Amino acid sequence: MYVCSNHRINLLKKSTYIAASFILFTLQLFSQQTDTVATSISKRANTDAKIFAWINAANTISQEAPKRAFDYVQNAIELALILDNKRGEAYCYNTLGALNYSISRYDASIKSYEKALTLFNGLENEKGYYNSIKYIGAAYEGDAKLKKAESFYKKFQVLAIENKNKDDEIYAINALGRLYYQQENYTQSKVAYDTILVLEQTRNNPKGIIDATNNLGDVYEAIDDSSGAFQMYNQSLQLANDIGDEDRVNSYYSNSNKFYGKRGNTKQQIQVQQEAIEFNSSKGNKKALTDNYNSIAALSLKEEKPQEAIKYLKQNIVLMDELGTLESKEEALGLITEAYEQIGDYESALKSYQKLVKIQEANTKEKNKHIQLASTLSNELDEKDKRIELLQSNIQLSKDNMFLLENKKGEELKKQRIVIYALAGGFFVLLLAALLIIRSNRAKRKANAMLELKSLRTQMNPHFIFNSLNSVNSFISKNDDRSANKYLSQFSRLMRMVLENSKYDFVSLDSEIEILKLYLELEHLRFQDKFDYDFTIEDDIKKDEIEIPPMLIQPFIENSVWHGLRYLEEKGKLLVSVQKQKGKLLWTIEDNGIGREKSVELKTKNQQIGKSTGMKNIDNRLRILNKMNNTKMEFRVMDLNNGTTGTKVEISIPYQSIS
Repeated sequence: MYVCSNHRINLLKKSTYIAASFILFTLQLFSQQTDTVATSISKRANTDAKIFAWINAANTISQEAPKRAFDYVQNAIELALILDNKRGEAYCYNTLGALNYSISRYDASIKSYEKALTLFNGLENEKGYYNSIKYIGAAYEGDAKLKKAESFYKKFQVLAIENKNKDDEIYAINALGRLYYQQENYTQSKVAYDTILVLEQTRNNPKGIIDATNNLGDVYEAIDDSSGAFQMYNQSLQLANDIGDEDRVNSYYSNSNKFYGKRGNTKQQIQVQQEAIEFNSSKGNKKALTDNYNSIAALSLKEEKPQEAIKYLKQNIVLMDELGTLESKEEALGLITEAYEQIGDYESALKSYQKLVKIQEANTKEKNKHIQLASTLSNELDEKDKRIELLQSNIQLSKDNMFLLENKKGEELKKQRIVIYALAGGFFVLLLAALLIIRSNRAKRKANAMLELKSLRTQMNPHFIFNSLNSVNSFISKNDDRSANKYLSQFSRLMRMVLENSKYDFVSLDSEIEILKLYLELEHLRFQDKFDYDFTIEDDIKKDEIEIPPMLIQPFIENSVWHGLRYLEEKGKLLVSVQKQKGKLLWTIEDNGIGREKSVELKTKNQQIGKSTGMKNIDNRLRILNKMNNTKMEFRVMDLNNGTTGTKVEISIPYQSIS
């Protein structure tokens, strides 16, 4: 005996609704035990009004608590899907697009807005469609898809004019001007900003006029119309002073600094910065002052006035200690180190440099922390996206099952097919979930590998600096002031290059070779009675068009000098060469030192136990780089003359051209 078809469909609908509601309530209960707003909303009946309660709550906390806002939107989407409320679902994706945009997940933001627009297209007279068109353009711009952004901004401009919304019309034109400028279409960019200037003058909006004239100044500057640029910048300054807008006055100083800098007029740049310092001092704008002090110090150094630079930098370091701005302090310490070098005060230069290294280490740790937090948040949000997709699949599957039941009216064969379809659908959902989890795990492993790689590069700097400072100490202990000064000057140049390159995963071959040559000069300066060296590079290698990981070769050269050549009684020879071999760079480092066997004996005598930090890091870096990039970077060490004298190292590095 069978239940009639319509009744069975109603039972299935009811059971699906009850099951989904129970899952939703359970998830909310466990995730929001300490959130009073969420607890209050979750207690409401599952109605359309509850969807918008979640959306409004998400919008309220989107800036200070984006992660919790995502939870609210997820709850709203789940309820909209259960209630089959297309309007509520559309507004959910509109809010989700804004949230993703606020934390720079532009690709996710675009997907959310596209879903919102698809849903709004099936509705009538919804303001959400207007907002989605407005902000999807910004999401495409953030994702560097400028042509797509341009098309949506043009659509939004038409809508803004139809709605007689002057603010939004200016927003769209300004965005188009910005896009044209980025694409170097300065004619169209100027047309856009001229239009805005007329609109803002018509409605007497001083701030809008200032922004338009500043933007026009940038366009004139881009097309080398110095007279037009200078006129626009000065107009913006006069109006900004009239209305007392500090930010826009500082914008003028920034533009003027770039204007004179482009023309090599350093003296005028210094005058601009002095005016900016006077202005920001009178306004008590300490944050702007730190930038002004760093800028004028850098310009003073350029004019070979190190004492002036030191005066400003000392004031700035005190001010930055008060504000706690580590990044600006890093720049200031780098500048004051250079200033002390210029006046020959190497002791003060060394002290400043040691402070700089500590600040850089602190900044690196903070950046790594932010990277890890951002990666964790991104992974968690990806999991939330998958839960929504899975719920959509389950609800769609339930709808498909109901459709099958309605059209197959109790026939046994057809019921069996329904079961098969349901099982197949369930298997597909499980398979999809498994694939999504696998992809998420791969992304996590890649993010962890990147963090480990950054950590290894960070570890190499203190190791390298420690060994080099020992060399400075050696000269000082021998009272060889001239050599110590020469070494310290070269060493500071090398350190700047090493620290700059350590920020990047790949650097140009030209830059890496310059570091290696400078390092060899320093080691030869210290051990000039121990070895000579040759550095050869194959002629057809285009050094400025090839990228390699930084600081891979230096530890091998260091080992040749420190463990092979420096123990020789007579002068030795170090050969370094670079050749191209089928898409790879073959580095060869060969010495006629005491050999590895003798080196091990000396280590034993001096109780030096353990593998070099540099070599351990090279092993780990090569392992991670090979795994991440699916490459085969490798090296091998060979003993010469049966291990009694000399060592040869060959390093094979697949290279990539600079795009």
